[in-house]
Amino acid sequence: MLEFKNNFTIQEVRDFWNQTANIYDKVNKKIGQAHHQRFTQSLKYLDLKPGHRVLNIWSRTGNAIPYLTQHTQLNLHNLEVSSAMIAIAQKKYPQAQFALTDLNQLEFKDNFFDSILCLETLEHTPRPQQLLDEFYRVLKSDGKLVLSLPPATAEIPLKIYELFFKNHGEGPHQFLPSKLVKKMLSRSGFKLILHQGTLLVPAGPNGLQRLGEKIIERFQQTPLKEFGIRQFYVCKK
Repeated sequence: MLEFKNNFTIQEVRDFWNQTANIYDKVNKKIGQAHHQRFTQSLKYLDLKPGHRVLNIWSRTGNAIPYLTQHTQLNLHNLEVSSAMIAIAQKKYPQAQFALTDLNQLEFKDNFFDSILCLETLEHTPRPQQLLDEFYRVLKSDGKLVLSLPPATAEIPLKIYELFFKNHGEGPHQFLPSKLVKKMLSRSGFKLILHQGTLLVPAGPNGLQRLGEKIIERFQQTPLKEFGIRQFYVCKK
């Protein structure tokens, strides 16, 4: 099987998010429930314990940090593509550790992390298979990887959404079919323990959003799952 590669560079990705950094938090505040769902949902899958080494990639303006650290003291490493995003995050969380990443090679030893959190990142990665290989390398035996990303079916809804609502945009990206994501995870050596589609109705009245979640939860074993705009993949090494 040939390695899947995207037709954009990490510099193109970095340039976009550097330009977007100053509006990122403002725009996401308007869709707060959908934005923060990635963090609350992830915590259901992560078995965080005091002292655990956790990789948060990419960390953007640090919005996952309060969720990750609210219950326990972690050795948390935040990796980010954009230097402008890091500058904002460091002002918000001056005690946190941030470093720049190229989403390619990770400057950590083998078997270093207890958990890896990778939210809405793989679709922006020029070489997603190589990044997953790196996750496998730096994760401890029995360590857990939690991924979230939109499915391929989200491209058209995204365009419709951006016609009516102000958004920061996605920049260079390729939303991936879940079958391809699963193949890449398996190729890297991961064991998939859960795949869940969420956010069938990501915007609109709260009642409608809650109804959408009830519907998609009921139909997780059907193709309807693929229409949730945020797909979670929970894996073990």
